[in-house]
Amino acid sequence: MVTTEVFKKLKPMLATSSAPFSSNEYIYEVKWDGFRCLSYLDKVTLLMSRNSLDFSHKFPELAGINGLAKRRPLILDGEIVIMDQGVPSFYELQKRGWAREAGAITRAAGGKPAIYVVFDILYAGDDKLMGLPLVERKDILKRHIEPNERLVISEGVDECGNEFYRACVTKGLEGVVAKRQDSLYLPGKRSPNWKKFKKAFEGEFIVCGYKQTHGGSRRVDSLLLGCSTEGKLVYQGTVGVGLGGITGERLYEVLSLLKQDSPLFNIPREAARGLNWVKPAICCAVKFLEPAKDGGLRHPVFRGVREDLGVVDCTGISGAMGC
Repeated sequence: MVTTEVFKKLKPMLATSSAPFSSNEYIYEVKWDGFRCLSYLDKVTLLMSRNSLDFSHKFPELAGINGLAKRRPLILDGEIVIMDQGVPSFYELQKRGWAREAGAITRAAGGKPAIYVVFDILYAGDDKLMGLPLVERKDILKRHIEPNERLVISEGVDECGNEFYRACVTKGLEGVVAKRQDSLYLPGKRSPNWKKFKKAFEGEFIVCGYKQTHGGSRRVDSLLLGCSTEGKLVYQGTVGVGLGGITGERLYEVLSLLKQDSPLFNIPREAARGLNWVKPAICCAVKFLEPAKDGGLRHPVFRGVREDLGVVDCTGISGAMGC
């Protein structure tokens, strides 16, 4: 029978970027604006992020979803989402990620409870299912789960990718993931059998430094961004929009503890003024209009800290996708 040790070694399958398209060979699902997360449902519920962080304590309202499994243990793939006014809110999800005290987490779970949106099944009891086509895994998933308000099975549509994408964007959703109906599950692999298309450019970046309006302020006003390319950190621009209010204050609390004197890479002179370099340990999501000619970003907007990612997952401008 599959064990927690097997579970902890698994990594989710990833999608490549694509422009929208329609095909009868694909299933189209909503791309949820949440934290990608594998789950292990047995006597307890375990939740693990893309970079192997245990999210179980962050989302206590999901602790009981193991009781919805008709066969145990199950290993599922899905996304943790917090809804706000009918659409996923990455801001609310980020606030949960910032919470450290058990009392604050419990209050947040009661006020803005998370949902686990499941879209795939990897194991059921002794059965390893990753070698089966997606459509078969989907059928098995529906037979093994009893959904409720905390666990939802992602439903897709066939063929009509372009129309589905336009409908998702109109409703304020992040985008669509297209999956070949015959695709196998390849743990830890980024496969062209899964394609994602989103309504704007968005990339994951490493926070490499920060600035403050003045030295005495206890908030961050802008971030220096980087990514890892062939084992080296490279400059990816800066972002200041989206750091207002509590976000800038929380970032200061974390980044001020990571300050270092030595630069991580060469940057333009204007970017170096007043900059505090930090150890490359924090990942964030940034939306932008397009890459700038100087190697940075045009009209960047800070979207939030990505606690579900490690620095190796931050592909920066080259991995950002738009359509």
